[in-house]
Amino acid sequence: MSHNGPTDPHEAPASRAIHLTIRHQPKIRRVDNFLGQRYGAFSRTFFQRLIKAGKLRANGRRVSASYRVQAGDVLDFELPVLPERIIKPVAMDLDVVHEDDDILVVNKPAGIMCHPGKKNRDDTLASGLIYHMHGDAEGKFNPGIVHRLDFDTTGVMVVAKHRRAHVHLSRQFETRGVEKEYVALARGCVRRRVGRIEVSIGYSPLRWGLMSTADDAKSPRPAVSVYHVLERFPAHTLVSVVPKTGRRHQIRVHFEFIGHPLIGERYYRANLAADPLEAVMPRLALHAWRLRITHPTTREPIEFTAELPADFAAALDHLRAHGAQGPATPPTPP
Repeated sequence: MSHNGPTDPHEAPASRAIHLTIRHQPKIRRVDNFLGQRYGAFSRTFFQRLIKAGKLRANGRRVSASYRVQAGDVLDFELPVLPERIIKPVAMDLDVVHEDDDILVVNKPAGIMCHPGKKNRDDTLASGLIYHMHGDAEGKFNPGIVHRLDFDTTGVMVVAKHRRAHVHLSRQFETRGVEKEYVALARGCVRRRVGRIEVSIGYSPLRWGLMSTADDAKSPRPAVSVYHVLERFPAHTLVSVVPKTGRRHQIRVHFEFIGHPLIGERYYRANLAADPLEAVMPRLALHAWRLRITHPTTREPIEFTAELPADFAAALDHLRAHGAQGPATPPTPP
């Protein structure tokens, strides 16, 4: 494939040709998903646009975004050359849950992004992780992030400390080989003690960057969340949620779908007015309390938990002081 590049041979090309041979049967086979996972700097939407424009060939032929790749396929396309990104190390007070030669596990606080977006920023968790692992020497360090939590979501995150661990952990998340459990505080009284929310999630056609369960959502994908009630209050419910899939904003979107948006939710709130409890808990009441992975070196299962942050605990104390209906099941987490 040819591409238009700069005339100065010393400059980096504007794009680079990719000739990719699939040597093993992939677990993720839809081509836009497969490429989005393989080339993490480019989104699934980017590859959908590339395919729609006819700029991707599979075995020499144009294909649709739903084409299923298989061992032996040869994919040809071009990717833009991204500017070099160096994340600045910044000293942060990390809440370290566990650390060894391979992994670092932290309890992420609220109000911080995990990784810089389109703009380079030095106030993200990535900067603190790099400082913790590499000190203040600037360089092309990978912060080792293999999964993310939203800006206001707290809780346990695992980080890879070297490339081999990064590859091993990434595969676990891609193939759903990890167990994640969240604690959330929902509006209203969730009547069913145990429930399964199974509804596809796609990109909202009306709100850029947000997700939706609506019929006209773009690129919907199956999504499943299983919950059980931990404690009921007159107008709120504490729930444990296990996401069986890993869609963007999944728990938040699913609880809006069943009519019980989370406390502190700014976007997925079913057009409801502010909840009085948000005077006590103004940010999102969602906490990743338990994570179970396979250790990248020992290959043994290992589990980590993170205590509820003070503001979440204060919201629960407030509700209990004003008349709880009582626990539906023993509230073991956290």
